Amino acid sequence: MAKIIKNFKLDLSSMAAAGATRQFSIVGDDGAIFSLEVKNEDGYYYNFSTNTFAAAHKRLKNKRIDNSVYNGSITFPAVGDPDQYDIYLYAESTHDTVHAEYSEVRFGDGSIDINSSTGSSSNLLKKVIYQYDDVVATLSAVSPSATQHATGNFVSMVVATDGFTVGRGNTIGKTAFSITTTAATDKSFQIKRQPTIDDLAAYTGVTIGSGVIIPGENIWAGAARNTDTVNGAVSGSSVITMDTAVASKTKVGDRVTGTGISSASVVTVISIASTYAIQVSEAVEVDDGVTLTFTPPYYYRWSINSSSSIHTLLPGMTVVDEDGTITSSTIGPYKDTTTYTTEIHNEDGSVEEVENTVTNVSIPALDPLGYKPTITKGFITKQLGYITFDNQIINDLTTQDTVFYAYGPSAIKQVYNTTIKLTDLKVALTEVTTTTTAAVNNSTTIPVAERKGTVVNVSTISGIGIDSSVANPTVASATDEGAGNWTASAAQTLEEGITLTIGGTGKVATITGNIEFINVDAASFTVYFDVEKFLTAS
Repeated sequence: MAKIIKNFKLDLSSMAAAGATRQFSIVGDDGAIFSLEVKNEDGYYYNFSTNTFAAAHKRLKNKRIDNSVYNGSITFPAVGDPDQYDIYLYAESTHDTVHAEYSEVRFGDGSIDINSSTGSSSNLLKKVIYQYDDVVATLSAVSPSATQHATGNFVSMVVATDGFTVGRGNTIGKTAFSITTTAATDKSFQIKRQPTIDDLAAYTGVTIGSGVIIPGENIWAGAARNTDTVNGAVSGSSVITMDTAVASKTKVGDRVTGTGISSASVVTVISIASTYAIQVSEAVEVDDGVTLTFTPPYYYRWSINSSSSIHTLLPGMTVVDEDGTITSSTIGPYKDTTTYTTEIHNEDGSVEEVENTVTNVSIPALDPLGYKPTITKGFITKQLGYITFDNQIINDLTTQDTVFYAYGPSAIKQVYNTTIKLTDLKVALTEVTTTTTAAVNNSTTIPVAERKGTVVNVSTISGIGIDSSVANPTVASATDEGAGNWTASAAQTLEEGITLTIGGTGKVATITGNIEFINVDAASFTVYFDVEKFLTAS
């Protein structure tokens, strides 16, 4: 009876550039004979005697399994660029040895996942290990509104990041980090609350395709875009001339309504015919001077551009569009239901009302639509499909480079295939001090060498001579920088050259804590603390 090689145990996960020694076990019947060969991408073979790779063909040849297992190790060297190791386990059929029955596993694209498959239908069982360059994981800070739209008081904020280098597939234990953010000129920070790990964000970009109508969806229920007046009567034509430049009033795809256009008809803009004229989807009869209303379609569901992918998205991600017109929209499922009540007549004559719910349409948050993913070295690198949002979004999203923010460790795991843990998180403001440039005698005007770091009616002033019998006075003047005068909320008497300290606000906020990266299996990446969650800039 043939002897069976039952299992090949070897860590096949991604390997760091520094290399590693990995133990292996070949489990099988006593007396089973096998050979093991390891070859790198340069065509060099592993020599099990010298534990090195060389051009000469070498293998672990015709070894015997005793006591149900053969144990050994393979030393993979440090490399300067990514490498691949093909591992071949042969059941020596001339010595009456076979592999266990083949059990195949396939990736989503239909290709065979050789590392997850077990056994073999021939005398060869193959596995593969990928070795990668080291990963640089960077911690930073971001303001979504400032970064994506250049709006808000965090614009021009300067961030000093912290970075960590880790081997692919490896882990970094608890390590201290520090990130500093400096407010823009004439802006200062306040702390709203202390940060948490759920303020840590990963974001990924997707180019949106077009809106997709869900059965039963009313895409015209949203707010109108604009109105304009017809300049010259239209009779049996699809071209309408307006009083003002149409590009500022409407876009292709908008519905056109107004006196003369039947409310039962959906007439849409199909082109901008000229500076003052639009072409609509059908001939219309509209009088001169009639006011037309332009309403864009709004969709829950969207396709993505063929150049993009949904594989790093997940439900709950917040969408930030490049125009800044979308707010409070997240990826989420859509469900349309109908509720009705039925009566149940019991034997005792009583009547019981039962509420029933029927699902008319149910759409998942992310739908691959049967498109096969692109798999590269065992990882999904591209997946086409549709995205659904928790509310309708204006048609202007089409063709935009849209960014999706996701928060917390589960999101980071989805986007970057890495587990992150944070402890001892804290944000603190760097204390701002200045000196008086002249004496102050019972006055609210305080001349100082530097005025930065203050917020009107928030920043407090303390120091020798400051009257704090009730409370420290606040700075009541504008948040200018450089030498000048503060206006205090209460009169003070101060000597020249004394040091004053600002409380409650500051120019520099420092985020500190300890971080762990567990099983980092992605290319270099950056994760961000969303400062809008826990800081105020003003």
